Amino acid sequence: SNIKFSIAIYPWPGHILYDNNIEAYQEYWKNYCKNKCNLFINHFEDFQNITNISEKKDVIKKLYFYGDMHFNSKGNQVIANKLINTISSK
Repeated sequence: SNIKFSIAIYPWPGHILYDNNIEAYQEYWKNYCKNKCNLFINHFEDFQNITNISEKKDVIKKLYFYGDMHFNSKGNQVIANKLINTISSK
């Protein structure tokens, strides 16, 4: 079958707070996508850039629904910006 698919990875709040094995997680999916995926989109980098200038708990409050792993509108905007830039550069 000639189905093209892409994988995007992004951090859950726990990844931001504790950042255990994040590099291994990212590397696993990057390697998985080699010769399989149309695109591999790593959102961890974007969130790391945000946490470099803000407190981790503030980033979670700002980008996720309270007590949830899902993004609020601001978090979805971070994801959308990267998707748009990645897809439009292809």
